Amino acid sequence: MLRPEVPFRPVSFYGHAILFLCFLNMFMMVGIGNSTIFFSTGPVDAFGWSRGVATILVLINGVLHTAAPLMGWCYDRFGPRIVMSLGAIAIGIGLVLSGQSTSLSQFLFYGFPTSLGLVCIGAVTTTALLSHWFRERIATAIGIATMGLHLGILFAVPVVENLISALEWRTTYTLIGVVTLVLLVPLNVLLPKRRPQDVGQLPDGRPIEIAEPMARVDDDFQSKSEDPNVWTLKEAVISIPFWVITTGLCASAAGLSLMQVHGAGGVAATHYLRLISLTRCVGSGLWGVASDRLGRNRAYALGTLVTLGGIGLILASPSNPSTWWLDAFALLYGLGTSANTPTYGAMIADIFGGKNIGVILGFLQIPSLIGAAFGPVLGGVVYDTTDSNAGVLVAVVLLFSVAYLCIQCTMQYRQRQGH
Repeated sequence: MLRPEVPFRPVSFYGHAILFLCFLNMFMMVGIGNSTIFFSTGPVDAFGWSRGVATILVLINGVLHTAAPLMGWCYDRFGPRIVMSLGAIAIGIGLVLSGQSTSLSQFLFYGFPTSLGLVCIGAVTTTALLSHWFRERIATAIGIATMGLHLGILFAVPVVENLISALEWRTTYTLIGVVTLVLLVPLNVLLPKRRPQDVGQLPDGRPIEIAEPMARVDDDFQSKSEDPNVWTLKEAVISIPFWVITTGLCASAAGLSLMQVHGAGGVAATHYLRLISLTRCVGSGLWGVASDRLGRNRAYALGTLVTLGGIGLILASPSNPSTWWLDAFALLYGLGTSANTPTYGAMIADIFGGKNIGVILGFLQIPSLIGAAFGPVLGGVVYDTTDSNAGVLVAVVLLFSVAYLCIQCTMQYRQRQGH
């Protein structure tokens, strides 16, 4: 008697290991990047730099982050294991050598591999890798990975800063470099698998029908002739969604940087910045789930409303606002703005997911960098013109509104295209 065919669901979905790796990479990336490379007082004092010379490090980091398209191309060409493991090795070796440097030129030279390594394990490779393992829950996965970034700001950065104070910067750099080589490198060598099919699974851990041969399992690495929905970089760059998303990413990054530098005024104290980071950590996961369940546009609409509510509190605040007033602003603003990364990341994966997702994501990193640099400049111009902090906040409202409209326009385009 033949047994009925039943779906086979893997006992353990390997995508959870991928998600853990991405979470850890983001945690380490922001912890290392924000505390050991830039504005560390130890190297500044040891080499007799001025604070103006020290800002060269920030400029170098910004320039190297424009290598995101190259890293995305390497991801598509060579796979996550090579790119991410080499990135972790570069970070570890760069930090160890930085701790042994005896001159400014040596310190800057050793900072190059460290900064490039951070790009290798950053947002581009994280989102590209998750996009192959999660389809129906891609926003949730990106949101959880992003929680690692915010936890890194909350915990890793203070820990590293305290280590620098206790052990001095050379020992701290060397110690973190060794920890990276011992912990992060093996995980990035052993864990990455480009796609679920490599381990006989399907995205999201969906069950596989026993009767269905593996040859029929959807494969997002097919050639263009086999799958007309696989985007090339050229096709993406000349498409409407690419430029609408570019506009939205630029606007949201400009709004965030403008608010951080100009908009909150006296609110930008350590307590409120940490409260915003804590709220963003929780919000990243919540908005990821909401984006998958409610839809990208509905979730982002709610996030934008919450963000504008927080900005409204600042606009309506008295000259000497109470602590609870400022806490309410930080909670609303942090929660609302945390919708950006999981929603936009999922939207990009929805549209451009496939064998060229890495390089496309890399190019879509550039507008965020431009927006982050442009925001404070715009805020300064608006403040000088209006001589009012309210004018700056209105500019922030407009920027976040543009980011929301870009999500809406992209969703409308997808619906008209039948996706």
